[in-house]
Amino acid sequence: MNVQMMMALCILVFMVVMLLTHKLPYGVTAMICCVLFVFTGVLDLKTAFSGLSSSTTLMIAPMIVVASALGKTSLIHRLRGVMGKLQGKSGLLLIAGMCGMTILLSQLMGQVACISVMLLFIQTFDEDSEYAPSRLLFLVATINCLATSKFPIGMGATMPGTITSYYQGLVGPEDYLCITDFFKAGILPLIVGTIYCVLCYRLIPNGSFDKTQVKDVKDAAPISKKDEYMIFGVFAVIMLGFMFTNQLGSDITNVIPSAGLLVLIVFGVLEIPEVMKTLTCDMVWMVAGMSVVSTALSKTGVGELIGQTVLNILGGHPSGLFVSIVFCVACALMTNFMSNMGTMALMSPIAASTALAGGMNVKAVVLCCCVSAWLAFVMPTGCSGTMMAFGIGNQNPMKTLKFTLPLLALTLVALIIGINIFFPIYG
Repeated sequence: MNVQMMMALCILVFMVVMLLTHKLPYGVTAMICCVLFVFTGVLDLKTAFSGLSSSTTLMIAPMIVVASALGKTSLIHRLRGVMGKLQGKSGLLLIAGMCGMTILLSQLMGQVACISVMLLFIQTFDEDSEYAPSRLLFLVATINCLATSKFPIGMGATMPGTITSYYQGLVGPEDYLCITDFFKAGILPLIVGTIYCVLCYRLIPNGSFDKTQVKDVKDAAPISKKDEYMIFGVFAVIMLGFMFTNQLGSDITNVIPSAGLLVLIVFGVLEIPEVMKTLTCDMVWMVAGMSVVSTALSKTGVGELIGQTVLNILGGHPSGLFVSIVFCVACALMTNFMSNMGTMALMSPIAASTALAGGMNVKAVVLCCCVSAWLAFVMPTGCSGTMMAFGIGNQNPMKTLKFTLPLLALTLVALIIGINIFFPIYG
């Protein structure tokens, strides 16, 4: 082991500790790693900060802004109107409607925003009824974990690129995720999990709902029909571009979100301050930095070392089923004790390195990690959504296990089956 490998390993250990503890924002951790790569001589300055101008970052950053702009349209207001119609319903129709609404909102906004919108509806129910607010809140948070970014629309359109940034320095373009890959890997767990939630929601205990923590979520100021049509039009063009990547070429496809964002700015649909705030959010810094971490692992040979080590632990030439089980179960356990985004960022390079060392399908092993990282509904530390459900609903993690453990088992089985159907490990 040479000096560069030792330095890279030390920086990797620092990154792991920061991701596990979340003492710093993920983007800050990623940028610190980039600086350390330069100071230690592992990478030169240009390579260490190449993530800021990589095609993935240049695609994801404006895409996040455009996806967020969907929340300014009347679409959200219409969805809230549908929720109002559910108020007089009961039984499976009510629960199925709430799950469906959560799935839709989970494609258009972040976890906290989605659950905050649903809270306005949930808090109107009687605490002593079958539909106690604490029970419904936990149900919504669980569905949100299963559904977030699963469909390639809204924020979901950025997820494949975000995941790719975590390991792209280790592989070639043929192993990058396509726009529908996260959807294909996650759709079966979503279907199975939703059915379970609709049929077994009564297993969720009634907690003591704390209304003092519920903040009013105001509708965004209405925008003109012209601006709304422009947002829909730009988003549609971007989606079409992603669909025809093979015909247009990756360079054109990756720059279309930037072109669309510029159109919205030039025509006054979006204001410069709000655009700049989103373009410099923690997610963008994290994407830019993590792509460089994977490059460093590849350049120094640390990635190959990690992959070979994990492969030796798995046992030489393990079966595809065994590999998918190990990575899915490991990440599902990890994500409930650290954040889901941290789990994805930490495990994606390890998964890619293992796949390369064992001659496996890189996409398959990475997706095992990244989809299972969203099964973060067992413990309050899993993600911001479950943190809200446990906190506002005053739920006891031990008491919710009778609902969450069977759900975790079912969704893991569904994920493993789906992975081996759509992305054979040795395919």
